Amino acid sequence: MANEQHTRSARVRPRAEPDRSAPHGDPRDVLARLTRGTDRAGRVTHTEHLPPRNGRHAQWPDRIRPEVIEAVRRAGIDRPWEHQARAAAHALDGDSVIIATGTASGKSLSYLAPVLSTLLDGAEAPNGRGTTALYLAPTKALAADQRRAVTDLAAPLGTAVRPAVFDGDTPFEEREWVRQYANYVLTNPDMLHRGLLPGHARWSSFLRALRYVVIDECHTYRGVFGSHVAQVLRRLRRVCARYGTEPVFLLASATAASPGEGAARLTGVRPVEITEDTSPRGETVFALWEPPLTEYEGERGAPVRRTATAESAELLTDLAAQGVRTVAFVRSRRGAELISLIAQDRLAAVPAPRGPAPERARPRPAAAALGAGDGDGDGDGDDVHGLQGRQELRELPELHRLPEIPELCGLQEADAAAVGASTTDASSGGASSGGASVRDASVGGASVGGAAAGDAVAGGAAAGEVSGGGVAGGPVPGAGRRGGLSSRIAAYRGGYLPEERRALERALHTGELLGLAATNALELGIDISGLDAVLITGYPGTRASLWQQAGRAGRAGQGALAIMIARDEPLDTYLVHHPESIFATPVESTVLDPHNPYVLAPHLCAAAAEIPLTEADFPLFGPETGQLLRKLEERKLLRRRSSGWHWTRKERAADLTDIRGSGGRPVQVVEEGTGRLLGTVDAAAAHTTVHEGAVHLHQGRTYVVRSLDLEDSAALVEEASPPWTTMARDTTSLAVLETEAEVPWGDARLCFGSVEVTNQVVSYLRRRVITGEVLGESKLDLPPRTLRTRAVWWTVTEDQLDAARITPEILAGSLHAAEHAAIGILPLFATCDRWDIGGVSIALHPDTLLPTVFVYDGQPGGAGFAERAFHTARAWLTATRDAIASCECEAGCPSCIQSPKCGNANDPLHKRGAVRLLTELLRSAV
Repeated sequence: MANEQHTRSARVRPRAEPDRSAPHGDPRDVLARLTRGTDRAGRVTHTEHLPPRNGRHAQWPDRIRPEVIEAVRRAGIDRPWEHQARAAAHALDGDSVIIATGTASGKSLSYLAPVLSTLLDGAEAPNGRGTTALYLAPTKALAADQRRAVTDLAAPLGTAVRPAVFDGDTPFEEREWVRQYANYVLTNPDMLHRGLLPGHARWSSFLRALRYVVIDECHTYRGVFGSHVAQVLRRLRRVCARYGTEPVFLLASATAASPGEGAARLTGVRPVEITEDTSPRGETVFALWEPPLTEYEGERGAPVRRTATAESAELLTDLAAQGVRTVAFVRSRRGAELISLIAQDRLAAVPAPRGPAPERARPRPAAAALGAGDGDGDGDGDDVHGLQGRQELRELPELHRLPEIPELCGLQEADAAAVGASTTDASSGGASSGGASVRDASVGGASVGGAAAGDAVAGGAAAGEVSGGGVAGGPVPGAGRRGGLSSRIAAYRGGYLPEERRALERALHTGELLGLAATNALELGIDISGLDAVLITGYPGTRASLWQQAGRAGRAGQGALAIMIARDEPLDTYLVHHPESIFATPVESTVLDPHNPYVLAPHLCAAAAEIPLTEADFPLFGPETGQLLRKLEERKLLRRRSSGWHWTRKERAADLTDIRGSGGRPVQVVEEGTGRLLGTVDAAAAHTTVHEGAVHLHQGRTYVVRSLDLEDSAALVEEASPPWTTMARDTTSLAVLETEAEVPWGDARLCFGSVEVTNQVVSYLRRRVITGEVLGESKLDLPPRTLRTRAVWWTVTEDQLDAARITPEILAGSLHAAEHAAIGILPLFATCDRWDIGGVSIALHPDTLLPTVFVYDGQPGGAGFAERAFHTARAWLTATRDAIASCECEAGCPSCIQSPKCGNANDPLHKRGAVRLLTELLRSAV
C-alpha cells in the first residue's frame, strides 16, 4: 500500500494490538458533531487544518547487518524514511546525533537499527558481550514499553540481543543477571544516579563495552531536573573514561528550537542535528476552544468562565459516546481524577454497544510500531463492536444535553488546580507578609519537566511484568463501576501504586479503555496506537509539550483531532485569541543550567565518591568546579589529598540530592482507619496539598487530611465528602542578595540576580465547590521554608508613576496586577509553567527603595526561567500588557490579572493601572 497513506509510529509497541479500537472517522466530522448548536459553535476560536504529508524513503546504510534489516522487514518495514537512514549512518560513524522530528516519525527505529547491528557485532566476541548499549527514559513506564518493542523486533536475532530493564522495580535476584549478561540495559536517570554509577565496579564489564547511550524524550530534561540529569551524564562519561570507553550519544526529542545546542548542554557533547521529518502524516484538525462565561462571580465580582476541567470532562463524554478513542490531558493529578469521575458518571446511563463480547488483544506484526515501510493494513484491529454496535453509538443523544454535574460546573480553576493533591502543580499562592508585599509563589515547587517525570516514576512497569495481552485478573483501576460505558473510562496519573499503573497500561495497550484522563505522565512516548482524538486541558506550558500531546492521536496514520481547551487565565486566553503564537511560532529551546551551584555541588560529591576528583575533571563539570570544591572542603564534605578530592563520609554521596528536585522524601498518604497506602505527594508540595484539613482526591474518592507528620513524611487521611474545597495561603518575604545584570529602561531599571525567598504556609481557605464562596479560614502551624534562587525584577520611579497616572491609592493594585499577568504570560517565552515561578510586588522594597515587581524561579539556585525572562523582557512584558488590555472584562478577571496562586484573594488589583504602568515602563525598553 502506498507509503503516504500510513504513518506508522516508530515508538515501541507491546506485543498486542488493541482489538477494541473505536471508529476513526474524519476529524472534521467529529469536530462538527462536537460543535452542534449555537452554544457549542461559539466556543471554537480558531481551527487549524494541518494537511497530510507524503513520506520519502531511503535505503539502510550498508553497514547495518543484514540480519537486522531482515528483522525490521519481518516487522513489516521494507525501507526506512530518509531521516531514519541519515541518523543511523551518523551513529555508525561514531557521531553523536539528536533526532528532533514530530511525534510518530520513527525516532525509535532511527537509533534501534544501528544499536542492534552493533550489538550483533559484539555478540561474536569471545565473552558474547563485546558491545553494550544503555537506554535512558524519563519514566519507568516508557523504559518498559521500549523493552517490549526491542524484544519483539530482535526476536529473530535469538540471544545475540539481550534487553533488560534495570530500575527500582527490578527484583534484586534479577539485577545480577542484568549486570553480567544483558547487553541492552534500559533504565532512567534516577537509577543511573543512585545505582549504576555509585556501583560502577560491579558494572565494569558492561561499561568497558559501552558503545551507545540512547536518551529518549530528551526535551523533557529541562529546568532543575534537566540540570541534574546533565551532571549525571557527565559523571557517566567520566566513569566510562575510567574503563577506556567514550560512548556515542543518540538522542530523540520532540521538535524543538536549536536541538543541538540543548543536547550539547545536556550531554556536554555537540551532536549532529537531524530535524527534517520525512515520514508521512495524516490530516490533523487542531481546534482552540474557549469555555463560555457562567452566571457565577469570582473574587471581587469578576466574571468566571466554565472551567477547562468541566469542559474537558464534557467533551470526553461526548467523544466516548461516539466511539471516538480519546485521551484528555490535564496538568494536575486531581484534574485527571475529576475528569474521569465526571465522564464515568455521565456514561453510566449509556449502554455499551451490542456485539461480540470483549476479547483479549491478538498478536499482530510490529509494522505499526516501528514507523516506516510499505506494509499493508492500517493497524486498526478487528471490528469487535460490529457495524451495528458502532452505529448505535453514533445515534445516541448528544451527551452534552444531559444534566450537568453541579459539583464541577462552577468550580473555579484555582480550586481544580490547588485542592487536595495536585502534586504536579506544586504550590498554591501566598498572602502578603504583614501587608508589605503581594506574592504569588511556588517555593520549592517541582518543575514541569521534573514533576511530570516524577509523576511517572512513581509507578510504571517493571521488566518482565507487562508483555501485552488483555487485562489480567480484575477490573481496571479507577474505571467506572456503574455499568454502561463508564467501565471504559479511567484516570492515569502519578501517585498510583505500581501495580495499579501497570494494570492501566495493559488496559491501554489492549483497547480495554475507550476514554482516559491523564496527567503529562502519559505525554511521553509510550505507544498507544489507535487514538482518534486528544483533549488538551489548558496550555501545557510549552509548545513542545503541546505538539507532543496533540501528536498522540492519529498514530496509525489516520486523521486526528486535537482540541486545546483554554483555562480561565492570562496565557490560555491570549493563545486562543492569538493562534499565530501557536501555529506560526517556532517551538522553544530547552532551558537548563548544569552549572547551577546548587545542582553541581552534590554531583561533585557523588563524582568524588565514584572516582577521586582531580583538576583534569574541571573542564567536564564546568568553570564553577574549583570554587565549589573549596567550599565542599570547608564544609568537610570532601577531603583533598595528593591524589585528588575524596569523599570520606560513611553516607552515600548520591543521597545528597534528589534529581527530580522534589526537595526530600515523598510524603505517603495513608488511610487512617485501615493503614492502607493510597499514594504519595512530593515533599515540596506537602505543605500546600496535604496539610491538616486539606481535601484530597484519590481514584474518585474524597478524603480529608487529619494530620501531617513532616518528620515521618506521612499524611493520615479519612474518607469524607465535604461540600468544600481547600486552598492554602502563605506569607512571603524577599531579599536581594546580588544584582548580576542591570539594564536601564529610561529611568526604570530591569535587573537579574540572586534573591532569598522566605515562605510559610499559615492557613487555608474552605471554599464552596459550586460558587467558590469562602466558608472560612483555618490557621496552620507549619515551619517556614527558605529558598535561594534567581529572579528578574523591574523598578519604576516616582516620575514614571506620575506619567502613568498611578496614584498612591492604586499603586499596590497596579503592581500586583502586572505581576500576576507577567507570571501568567512568561511560559510563552521560557519553557516553564506558571507553577514553576513565583512573584512578589511591593510599593517600596527595602533593597531597591522603589516600587518593584519580582518574578523568581521556584527552585534552589534557579532553573533558568528568570534569566530567560530577563533576556526576552521587552517581548514578554509587551505581551503581558496586550493580554491585559485586550481582555473584555471591566476590572480584572482570571483571564487577565487574577491568579489561581494568589493567597491574597487577588486583592488589591487594578487593571487599568497595570496597563498604564506597563505602557510607561516599555516606553524606553531596549
